[in-house]
Amino acid sequence: MTPARDMPPAQRVMAVVASLILAAGMAGLSQVPVATADGDARVRLSWRNEPIRVEECRTLSDEDQADVPAHMRRAQSCTGYRVDYELRLEIDGQSVAVDTVAPSGLRRDRPVYVLRDIAVPPGRHDVEVSYAALVPEDYQAEGLPAAFGWSGDMELGPGDVGVLTLGDNGRSLIRVERP
Repeated sequence: MTPARDMPPAQRVMAVVASLILAAGMAGLSQVPVATADGDARVRLSWRNEPIRVEECRTLSDEDQADVPAHMRRAQSCTGYRVDYELRLEIDGQSVAVDTVAPSGLRRDRPVYVLRDIAVPPGRHDVEVSYAALVPEDYQAEGLPAAFGWSGDMELGPGDVGVLTLGDNGRSLIRVERP
């Protein structure tokens, strides 16, 4: 392959023109609506949240700290993990999804991402979502709710999408209404 600086000027111009045509074609194709099944509506669950971290701490004895340099000593040693969440979705009394959603990242130290798109026939639907952290029974989460959900009716026409997402407070699910 010839470096661009070694190309004749006419060939450089042709490469630039070809790149611009390709970019314009991609931009135009990105505006084409994606076809869905005729008449379907959708219930979409879409959010990200920071998972609850469960920590178990123990007080370190003088014996535990004997080999540790003075500037690195600490009173407690804590180990912890970020919890999984259980996602349940019912539409019109039927269980549509029961999933365990895990934190992302190799060490599970990244946010939890939820994205589910469920096709439903147009009309009124009774939707119920629950999202609960799988924490030990005796654990008290600080500042974050261990569970939240949403329950209500959605009136969806053909092609409509009813979106449920995490509210601004990060403690509840809300329905996003069209402007």
